[in-house]
Amino acid sequence: MSWYGIEAINRAISRTRKALFEPFDFWKWAKLAIIILLGGAGSGYGSSTNYSTETQDLGNNFPIIELPETLLTPMILIVVLFLILVLILSYISSVMEFVFVESLVRNEVKFWAYSRRFLGKGFNLLLVRLAIGLIFLVLLGIAFLPIILESPSDFALPELLGEIFWLVGLFILLALLAIAIESFISLAIPVSIYRDKGILSAFRMIYGNFRKSWKEVIVYWLTRFVLTIGTSIIVIIFSVLMTLVLGLGFLIFDVALYFLFSQLVSESLTWILLIPFIVIELFLILVILIFLSVPFVVFMKYHLLSFLEAWFAEAEIPFFDVPVVEPETGFNKPEPEF
Repeated sequence: MSWYGIEAINRAISRTRKALFEPFDFWKWAKLAIIILLGGAGSGYGSSTNYSTETQDLGNNFPIIELPETLLTPMILIVVLFLILVLILSYISSVMEFVFVESLVRNEVKFWAYSRRFLGKGFNLLLVRLAIGLIFLVLLGIAFLPIILESPSDFALPELLGEIFWLVGLFILLALLAIAIESFISLAIPVSIYRDKGILSAFRMIYGNFRKSWKEVIVYWLTRFVLTIGTSIIVIIFSVLMTLVLGLGFLIFDVALYFLFSQLVSESLTWILLIPFIVIELFLILVILIFLSVPFVVFMKYHLLSFLEAWFAEAEIPFFDVPVVEPETGFNKPEPEF
């Protein structure tokens, strides 16, 4: 018996090769690297803290540290600005997920056009993830409630160990559930695009098909786990080697600059002149590492899309390498050239 998750590996390799190497396009790689970088910012679920200037009597063992009014207001402002920044980055990341899928499916990267097209869907995706994050926070809060309410002196050693095992088990269960939900969301994004559905409707379609063929999804998850480990090891090895090579080259260059500047200016000014060069070199190393990671990230996304194509045909993903059939004649249209 063949499994879609395993079969998708060869299709993902073929599509990655066609998209990135046939032919090689530097600016296409650069735009994909930017999309990957923006999409990798993550989704912050955030949580707010209620502050109060009123003191409460919690006993002699728990003194309250009362912050000055002049310090409290700036701290609240910093927290609010931080949460706003997290939400903005999360929104950009959500939009980029749709942009990345469309770019790979069409094999054509139109950063601004795709970004404008998916502003609404990205916002809806952000709301869904915020709601899911809030639910998980509530569940964790309920799990910790008995420990918070009980005094530390009320816990005997067996009860304390039981509470620890309970919390660890619950945390693992919630983590696995969160991973499964996030996997369904990732599969729902292409369905949302190409079936013109909301993210929740697409999620329900994915979950409905999961109930019919859950074994395929389990194998897909296991395959993804192995591929993630394998690609991560390769990326780490490449990154370390590239960092060593570039670092050695930049070090030789910096030493030469140091001796040059030391002949012209004082010791302290020499280091000041070197700082911009060091910053630029670190930035270049980061950019090169991101650039070199593009094929691996693209491969993993193509694996997801290729699995979805076979497992859920109703997704109707219009891949660039799949001939389009004329409905009237049944003849194949020629593949578009990009």
